[in-house]
Amino acid sequence: MTVTINQVLQEIDELSLEDKEYVKENLDKMLNDDRREKLLLMSEEALEDYHAGRSKKGTAKDLFKALNG
Repeated sequence: MTVTINQVLQEIDELSLEDKEYVKENLDKMLNDDRREKLLLMSEEALEDYHAGRSKKGTAKDLFKALNG
């Protein structure tokens, strides 16, 4: 059985205020953990690229120049 987001939200809507706050706190923790994991993966990739010579050095002006043209 597949549960949709709307079904989850409907179930949460039926909870008490305290239980809704508990769900929110735990969801916030889950999101923070996911963001932290994504940031870790991105930083590991950037470090790999740096060590492999796939990154460039320059100023912010150089970056904007490369992006715009």
